[in-house]
Amino acid sequence: MKTLFERLKPEIKETLLKEQEKFPTLIGGLLTVLNDNVAVTEVKLGDLSSLSNFSPDWISTISQLYEMFEE
Repeated sequence: MKTLFERLKPEIKETLLKEQEKFPTLIGGLLTVLNDNVAVTEVKLGDLSSLSNFSPDWISTISQLYEMFEE
């Protein structure tokens, strides 16, 4: 089963990794969470909200948080 990091949409993953030097603590924590979990329901809402800041699209609903990941 793929981790959430592996399932993260490429455009979000690219931005996240590109900004890692700028926000090492935040992104380091998110990478740990994404690599340690396989289901979105296992992740805290605050972590998903932080992750949404790296999405190219504005995320305003809970269902859109799930759409940051591929099947």
